[in-house]
Amino acid sequence: MFNNKAFSINYIFLLINLAIYLDTLLYGIIVPVVPYYAGRLGASPGELGVIFAAYAAGLLLAGVPAGMACDRYGYKPVLLPGMIGLTLSTVLFAFSGGVFMLSVSRLLQGISSAATWSAGLALVASLYPAQMRGQKMGLVMTSTGLGTISGPVLGGMLYQYAGYLFPFLLTAVAGAVLSVLLWRCPLPENNTATGKGQQTELKMLRNRNIFWSVAVTVAGSFGFGMLEPLLPLDLNHRFGLTSAGTGLLFGALSMAFTLCQPVFGYLSDRLGRKPLVTGGLLATALTAPWLGRAPTLEAEALLLALYGTVSGASSATALPLLADSTEAVCLAGANTGSLKMKAAHPNSGMYGTAYGIFNTAYSLGLVAGPLIGALIAGRWNLTTALTFYSLLLGITALGVILQLKEKRQKKAAVSRPATRPGRK
Repeated sequence: MFNNKAFSINYIFLLINLAIYLDTLLYGIIVPVVPYYAGRLGASPGELGVIFAAYAAGLLLAGVPAGMACDRYGYKPVLLPGMIGLTLSTVLFAFSGGVFMLSVSRLLQGISSAATWSAGLALVASLYPAQMRGQKMGLVMTSTGLGTISGPVLGGMLYQYAGYLFPFLLTAVAGAVLSVLLWRCPLPENNTATGKGQQTELKMLRNRNIFWSVAVTVAGSFGFGMLEPLLPLDLNHRFGLTSAGTGLLFGALSMAFTLCQPVFGYLSDRLGRKPLVTGGLLATALTAPWLGRAPTLEAEALLLALYGTVSGASSATALPLLADSTEAVCLAGANTGSLKMKAAHPNSGMYGTAYGIFNTAYSLGLVAGPLIGALIAGRWNLTTALTFYSLLLGITALGVILQLKEKRQKKAAVSRPATRPGRK
């Protein structure tokens, strides 16, 4: 399909970003739409919570299996069904006439997202060498942030002016077009093939660098999961802030988080992963408690923007760190005969399994954050809950300092990826 190697790789990278943007866009579109529709169906608050939680359940259940499937069968057999599933589940969601079917469609969306995310991130890790992964992963996270920001805005506007069905049908059409483009696109072959792959998977789970990469992921999503339900109530109590004002403040947080991702990813390519992860964790730990104590609304906005920025340092770096660590484990396995590679080169690795674990870890943080945060805030207050979170971040940072072993990569000899695309 493509004669130019660099153009082919950039085109694949663009499709991955579009797929992840569409996934997060769809996740955000339902925020302003579903409560109104569920209200017309007579859904209780508990049932509405089930509709929203079903997505996280699907992501949690399918993350690791989808990642392992990437390593066994290739990227396209996982990424393409994931995008098709996302499209079909969106159509199902649009025409669901009851709480049960809404929940089922959201569960299917979560499962499809697990496939899209696991295969997409694994592809980025495979396409680019370690010296470029931070920057490229940062750009992927920028796409995520843009989808998170634009989803609620687009969903609310389209729902108000075009009705309930239109936001979902428009998203489904975009998903269908992207599915066709992915089907026709020559994706690279997976270089992890046969052999004693299960032994390597066990080594991955026992590897300290992979463990702390996952711990950083859990810590980051734990904080966002805690803030989303608790901070709006606190802002209303302290400042009388409406839902629109709260949305603007969270928009400032999301925008800061989104814009800084490529910057911190690029810096981690140059300075190393460990300094960025550690600095981000400690800076977030120092910032978090003040979110519940800001004296003015202006100060709160600045603190949220600061929180989005410093938390981005650890999240942008954890993704390439996970790829680097997985690559090291797999190459060590290849050298000892526990894993056979189809093509031995510096980018060989079981990236699908690694990012399947990442998806599961991210989901666990999103689930645990609201539960533990609400328990502490209900017993004491939001500041106490955020102080607990700071302690968690501090412990994670200490573990990274003491346990993470990073071997600095030499400067890339070439500025383009080493993976050779081929048809699947």
